[in-house]
Amino acid sequence: MGEGTHPTSVPCVLRLGVVVRQCSRTRCAQRAVVTMTYDYGEATAVVGPLSPVAQKGALDLCEDHAQSVTVPRGWTMVRLVTEYEPAPPSDNDLMALANAIKEASRRRAPEPKPAERQVRRRSDVPSPAPALRAVPNPGESDD
Repeated sequence: MGEGTHPTSVPCVLRLGVVVRQCSRTRCAQRAVVTMTYDYGEATAVVGPLSPVAQKGALDLCEDHAQSVTVPRGWTMVRLVTEYEPAPPSDNDLMALANAIKEASRRRAPEPKPAERQVRRRSDVPSPAPALRAVPNPGESDD
């Protein structure tokens, strides 16, 4: 079982090759069973069957959140679904997953940046410290 996001940034889980959309509520990993859409002009929220594909601006909800969801004061809640059954996986979800995998495998790794070349001139390299050696004192003899 793998986890990730659907190409439309919807949390999803891959189970036996099938994309299962998760509830849109924070920290909820339950399987989504309904889709809630909004009509701001009509001040209406509609809870209906899980849409075949993830919709931008809509919420996919699990059964618990579908039953407990509320709307702002003055809005109307329309519930088209009273029995929550998971929708069968759609071909669109499977194709989206297959295309995402195919696209990821086609991406080339970025070319590495070439190492910065530095030219060194003899004048850039500091001279070694002068060699010190013992010099006999001209007034002394070696006897």
